[in-house]
Formats: sequence, C-alpha cells, structure tokens
Amino acid sequence: MTGDNDEITALDPETVSPGDVDTERLRAALEREDNLVRTHAARLVSAVAERDLDSVEPLVPTLVGALDDDRIVVLRESLVVLAAIADDSPEAVREAIPPLCSLLEHETPLIPALASEVVRVLAVERAEWFVPHVGELVTAMETEPTDPTAGGADAFSHDAEPRAHVTDVSRAELQRQITARTVVANVVYEVATIDPEAVRPHASRFVALIEDESGAVLAASVCAVNMISEAHPEAVTDAVEPLCERLPVRDRTVQVHAVGALGNVGDPSAVEPLREFADGDAPLDDEIRSLARATADRTGDDSRTA
Repeated sequence: MTGDNDEITALDPETVSPGDVDTERLRAALEREDNLVRTHAARLVSAVAERDLDSVEPLVPTLVGALDDDRIVVLRESLVVLAAIADDSPEAVREAIPPLCSLLEHETPLIPALASEVVRVLAVERAEWFVPHVGELVTAMETEPTDPTAGGADAFSHDAEPRAHVTDVSRAELQRQITARTVVANVVYEVATIDPEAVRPHASRFVALIEDESGAVLAASVCAVNMISEAHPEAVTDAVEPLCERLPVRDRTVQVHAVGALGNVGDPSAVEPLREFADGDAPLDDEIRSLARATADRTGDDSRTA
C-alpha cells in the first residue's frame, strides 16, 4: 500500500503522461484516507485528462464520490475533469448532478463557479435532468454575491500594492459568484419552460426574486411566474405589483413573460401600468406594444364583467 502511494506521489503532474499510471492506481489513490495522496492523485487525474480525456472517463464514479471531499484542491480538479468529460459525454456525468447542486452553495466561491460550469455543460444538452433539483437551484439563485475580502483592503490603506491585490481578489471572487448565479438562473429558466409544475411549489420565492438586480435572475423568475400563472394564476397573485414595476426593464424576455403573467392573473390593478407601458417612451417593438395593449384591454373587460 505504501509502495503504491510512493509511486503515485513520485509522479509530477507537470510531466505525467497517460501511460505513466494506470486507471486503477489513480482510482485507489483518489480513495485514500491520506489527504496528501488524495490531493496529489486529483492533480494527476486532471493532468492526464488534459492529454487523454478518454483515459480518465472510467474514473467518473470516483470523481463524483470525491465531490464530498473537504479538500479544495480535490474538489477543484474533480470538477474541472468532470466538466471536460460532460462536454464530450453528458450521459457519463449525469450521476454527478445531486452533488453538483449541493456544491453550488459551497462557502469557497471557486467551487460553486466550477460546479456551475459542469451544470451549464450538462444543461445545454439535457436541462430536463435538473427538474428534480429545482429547489436547490432556486436556493442558489437566492444567494446574493458577497465580498469574501470585505474590509481587507482597509488594512493596507497606506500600502498600494497589497491593497491592489486584495481589490483584485475581491473582484475575481465576486465575478465567480455572479457567473455561477447567472448559470443557475439560466438553468432554472429552462426548467420552468420544460416543467411548470416543478417550479410551482417555489412560486413565492420567484415572486420575491422579481425585485432582484441580476438580469438573469429576474428573467428566470419572471419566466417561472408566467409559466406557473398559465395553469395556476392564484399561486402568483402577489406578483402583480412587482411585475408592473419591472415592465420597463429593457429586456424583451422579461417584458414578454411579465405581460403574459399579468394577463393570466387578470388583476385589474395591472390595467393602467400595462397601458402606460404600451404607450410610453420606452423603446419597445410593435409586437410587445400590441401585446401589452391587448392584455390591458382584456383584463379591463374581464374586470367589468366579473
């Protein structure tokens, strides 16, 4: 056992080639309790994958198992390899979806960013695979980016170089969080269009997210509310006011879904905002203006005959 460990740790990830170590030894090393061996094995797998991706595909179950590791390096390298394999063979990585969704809430921003990349690759081809995990995705959508270095630059107020470094780290970490959240929102958008019933239990959460400043989160939330409203308008009646407030947002997708949801709910309080939106100065195409006017007219007529 020790000899195998020594053989693994003696290999240099910078120079290792697929022929230098067999799959079973890598698998065994990834499952070692020794943190150093496991971490080194993860680096080797990543290096081998760069040179011959097919040679590490049999390790997918082991890499998926490694997604509950507490070592950031193991998580990082496992996610990088899984993303590459998913791009080539999505079905091979499907089993990774539950732990991937859990990692979207990991406290280290790099990990949700890398997990979201695997999610993105899988969802491009098979968004329906994420329908059972919509609750976890919405939780990730609800998590606003935070600055992990908040106040750190203040400690270097008189030293420009360290202060600039902390600022750069802060920007990078925030961007990772924003990117991960955007990916998740886009997947939720797709899930909502595929299976409105799957998102209906989270209706109130989507209503709250209509006020979010992220364009991707806003679009996904308004889309979900619209999809829910088609069969269950009573589930999203609280969305009327925030939807009316977001009508002027310069995003055609948001506008279409917002108008659609308001029409489905049929609340007369939306009539005037819809008419102002249709007749206002906002740069809208004729189709959106016509849709908003027709929705306002229909809602107004329905309220008078009710």
